[in-house]
Amino acid sequence: MNLLTITEDQSLGEKFEDYFEEVHSYSIEDVKIDANQEEVVSYVGGKRIEDYDSLFIRPTPKAVTFTRIFLETIIDREIETVMDGTSYYMIAKKPYLFKVLTEKNVPVPKTLVVSSGKSINGVKKEFDGGLVCKKFEGFERKDIMKTDDPSDIEAFSESLEHGKNYMIVQEFVEGDVYDCLYIDGDIVSTKITGDSWRRSPKREGCSEKYHKPPSDVAEVVETAAEAIGSRFCSIRLVGLKVVDMHINPDIERFMKVSGKNTFEKISEMLKPEGRGEEE
Repeated sequence: MNLLTITEDQSLGEKFEDYFEEVHSYSIEDVKIDANQEEVVSYVGGKRIEDYDSLFIRPTPKAVTFTRIFLETIIDREIETVMDGTSYYMIAKKPYLFKVLTEKNVPVPKTLVVSSGKSINGVKKEFDGGLVCKKFEGFERKDIMKTDDPSDIEAFSESLEHGKNYMIVQEFVEGDVYDCLYIDGDIVSTKITGDSWRRSPKREGCSEKYHKPPSDVAEVVETAAEAIGSRFCSIRLVGLKVVDMHINPDIERFMKVSGKNTFEKISEMLKPEGRGEEE
């Protein structure tokens, strides 16, 4: 079997070479979509997408919409991928993500979306206690702040322009913090201590260790992944509530901390039974 990897860091493909006969590495700029035919066709490296057996893609925020269209062209082409266009877009678009999670009864913190400074007074009335505010431009998070005073979000939201950027405001949740890499039903989990409201455990004041997920943590992770139809993502839980999900998990970090071969697990997902060796 041959694997196509599409990432900004094309050396990432080397991590999969032990598991596939061929690995072809490109960036999203190398993808061409031809919509002038009866069906939309994607080309990568001058070859039709059908010439590849499996796809590993590490999306970037700057190309979310294009990546979604690309992933949708793979439907019904029997190409195994780490994600499909629908679940990918759902996780990338945070207001939609939390709307779906709430509708599917996945435990999440109380969450409101603010698109302009005019909405701040309404936000203040909805929360009582600590808040975490995350500012986004398009699909990319630009800033984050924790506060115990709702008045602080006025200054934080000053640069908001309706239609250009937005802010997500969540209640601050207390409890154990788990970062979980979900790979087609398998979970690689780390436990984080320190400033849990921060996204990255690499930041000062945070540390993490491999920790097998307790059964209640595993249950929430599986429920969240199933709610959006995702086979591959990372999910952060605080106090058994999903505070965020990501379509571009740091798989190298999970591998380093856990000692688990995450690339092998991903490769197993991309090589279903009955394919590969027999071919």
